[in-house]
Amino acid sequence: MSTILQALYEFTQWQYFWFLVILWLLVDLVWFGRWQKLIARISKLITKPVIFEKDDEPNNPPLYPRRFMEALAQRKKDDNEGVSQSGFQNFIDAQRERVFDSKHPLRSLGYVITFFGFWFFALADLIIIANTMVLMALMPAPLPELLQRLDYAILGGSFLSAIVGLWMLIEMSGNGELVNTDQLNDDQKRIYKTISVAVILIAIVVMLALAVERLIQLGYLQSSSTSDLVLSFILYGLLAINNSLAAALTFSPMASGLIVILFIFALIMPLLMFLIDVIWRFVYVIVDILLWFLATPIIAIPYGLLKLFRVI
Repeated sequence: MSTILQALYEFTQWQYFWFLVILWLLVDLVWFGRWQKLIARISKLITKPVIFEKDDEPNNPPLYPRRFMEALAQRKKDDNEGVSQSGFQNFIDAQRERVFDSKHPLRSLGYVITFFGFWFFALADLIIIANTMVLMALMPAPLPELLQRLDYAILGGSFLSAIVGLWMLIEMSGNGELVNTDQLNDDQKRIYKTISVAVILIAIVVMLALAVERLIQLGYLQSSSTSDLVLSFILYGLLAINNSLAAALTFSPMASGLIVILFIFALIMPLLMFLIDVIWRFVYVIVDILLWFLATPIIAIPYGLLKLFRVI
C-alpha cells in the first residue's frame, strides 16, 4: 500500500502532471455526446420520485436497486376479508402479540433491557474465562483489548447482577411489570426466585471481596497466601458463576427482547430506506462523474483513431 501511495505522490509531483490533467479534462469536455449522456443520467436519477411512490422506470439508470428498496419501504397489506393467512404470517402475528401487550406496555421495555443485560453477562463471563486461562498458561497473552477489560466483568458480577437478581425476585413475586410471568407456574417461579436469591448473595460476597482487595492494595490490610487464594476463588470463580446465573435469569426474556428490536427495526425500515435512497443517489452521482472523467479519454483515443482511419 505504501508503494502505491509513494508512486501516486511522485506522479503528482511530475512536472507535466497539471498539463496532463488539463489535457485530460479538455478531452472530457470536447466529447460533447458523452457528457450530454452524463447530464441526462444525473437528471434522471435526481428527479426520480421518492421511495414511497411508484417508479415507472425502476431500472433507469442502471445499477439502481429501485425495486428492492420499494419492496422494503412500502408495506403491502392484503385488505381482502376472508383470505386465509400463511403459516409464516400467523407466526409473525403470534410473536407480535407475545412481545407487545396493550395491558402491560412496559413489558416490551423490560424485554429490551434483558436483551442487553444477557449479552453483558455473557461478555463478562467470557472476559473472566479468558483471563483465567491466561493465568493458567492455557492461552497466550496479550488478550484482545475487549477481553482485557476485567472491570466490565467485575461490574457485572458485583453490581449489575445484584440488580438483576433483585429485579427478577420482585417480578416472580408478582409485583413487577417488566417481565411476563403469567405463563409460569409456581414451581417455575420458585426456581427463578432461588436463582435470584443465589445471585444476590454471591454478588454481596463478590462486593465484599472487592472491598477487601482494595483495602489490601491501599495497605490497610496485610495479604497472605490464604487471603490471596480466597480472593482469587471469589473474583475468578464465584464471579464467573454469578454472571452465568444472571445470564440464565435474563435468557428467556432476552429472546422476546430480540423480537421487540426486530419489530422496531421493521417499523423504521421505510425511513431507513428513504435515507439510504438519498445517500445512494448522491454516491451514484459522484461515482458516475468520477468514472466519466477517468474513462472518457481512454475511450476517446481508440474512438478517435477509428474515426481517423475511416476518414483516410
